[in-house]
Amino acid sequence: MPRIIVLSDPLTAGEHLELGVAYERSGEFEMAIREYERALRKNGEFFQARVNLGNAWLAKKEYGKAEEEYRKALEVRPGDPEATNNLAWAAIFSGERREEAAARMEAVLSRPGNRTATLLDTLGVLRMRLGQAATAEEAFVEAERLCLEAGEPGCPGEILREIRDHRAELDGRIPSSPAPPLVQ
Repeated sequence: MPRIIVLSDPLTAGEHLELGVAYERSGEFEMAIREYERALRKNGEFFQARVNLGNAWLAKKEYGKAEEEYRKALEVRPGDPEATNNLAWAAIFSGERREEAAARMEAVLSRPGNRTATLLDTLGVLRMRLGQAATAEEAFVEAERLCLEAGEPGCPGEILREIRDHRAELDGRIPSSPAPPLVQ
């Protein structure tokens, strides 16, 4: 009599996430997408897997798919700064729904503890793309100030360089080259 073998996935959602991150860091975005999707099959409410899946789609320039994943992540954690920031970058890159993205960023930045250099820089880029030079400059100035303050966590040298590059772009000194979204 034939035997029926049922194969099951022994990995947890978290282990699939870790594999996805490893693949993403090595530039293997298809493999990363597969692992994030496996993590989500195990746990459809897994916020970080959803955000990372969006990041992988963004890296592949599949802006609609990236936006869809970030929006699903925001259903799990409404107003989350990371998902909102990354959704804003999808809007920046695609050129679509930038006004909505700017409004979302402003809402996130209005909450205590969310006024960070990275989020302000993203808002500045959105405003710059919307032709709002004065308010873009305000966002960049505040982002740079926060970055230079000793107490600002998460502001390594590359963040400060990105802020300064965006300010230079606003001033017309360098061509457009937006920074990538945050990756966990």
